[in-house]
Amino acid sequence: MNSVDVVIPCYNYARYLLQCTASVLEQEGVDVRVLIIDDCSQDETEMVGRQLASHDRRVEFRRHAGNRGHIATYNEGLLEWASSEYSLLLSADDALAPGALCRATSVMERHKEVGMTYGAARIILGDDTYPVPADVCPSEYAIISGSDFLRHFFLKGNCVHTPTAVVRTELQQRLGGYRADLPHSGDMEMWMRFAAHASVGAHCAVQGYYRKHGENMSHRYFSQILGDQREVVMACDQVLEQWGARFPDAGYWREMMCQRISKEACWLASKALDSGNTEGYEICLGFAEHVYPKIRDSFMWWKLRAKRAIGQTLWKKMLPAWKRFRTIRAASSVQLKLNS
Repeated sequence: MNSVDVVIPCYNYARYLLQCTASVLEQEGVDVRVLIIDDCSQDETEMVGRQLASHDRRVEFRRHAGNRGHIATYNEGLLEWASSEYSLLLSADDALAPGALCRATSVMERHKEVGMTYGAARIILGDDTYPVPADVCPSEYAIISGSDFLRHFFLKGNCVHTPTAVVRTELQQRLGGYRADLPHSGDMEMWMRFAAHASVGAHCAVQGYYRKHGENMSHRYFSQILGDQREVVMACDQVLEQWGARFPDAGYWREMMCQRISKEACWLASKALDSGNTEGYEICLGFAEHVYPKIRDSFMWWKLRAKRAIGQTLWKKMLPAWKRFRTIRAASSVQLKLNS
């Protein structure tokens, strides 16, 4: 039977900890060990964690005397404690789907070239409970080469939810821990690091439940989103700096990533302008231009500049005519291609 070590970092998530831990201990077809690391929580995490450890010998509990932050906590569990063949990092507010660990380790047993597997995640909003009965989980999976996986990350973005990612512990410890300079995109950089060294298994099944808490819609909302996007660019650049020479198309991947992120920033700029947030508009559009200067040659960029220049009221009056113009322009472009 395959063995999996599961690290559960917890900071002020005592209300979720029991259900999270139970989702691991109830896994069938594998041997599990659990390490709960309480990063000096201010709620009842210590009480819940110690109770769990006292009732099940498979559970170990640790509490930090002071808050060390999530990156240091992750690395403590994955690099210093984990020793089984497979391991998983599972936030205390997330959970595993039934059978997830057996499906993941079975694939890696059959395909020794695979360094990590992931699967679909069911999004849970706020304090909603996990679905009962659990989703019916198909057993289909695909093996993706490291090159194809990296290409997808650059062109489409992060497709891996952390509660679904099971890795080979030996490879994890050889590659090292999460980076302290990437607090918000460290998971993405980690999956790319794995893909630079091994193939990846992708399950069709729901492998985990990922809890999404309410978005912060304060005046800093747009700056926070763009800060995360800056980290994404940093993460991709760090991966390319170390292993980009292995992938001939890496330069193209990066340009497409910058174009994608720039377009997303333009969309945020439009959203900010629609809400009357001109400061957010300028911040987003400035970021779009910085990350991909060629965006200034695009129809999207000029539309946003025109929208800002003429004002929101006039823009809404002109919008129907603008849409008709776009339709005619698109049709003309298609006809030119057919005639050429």
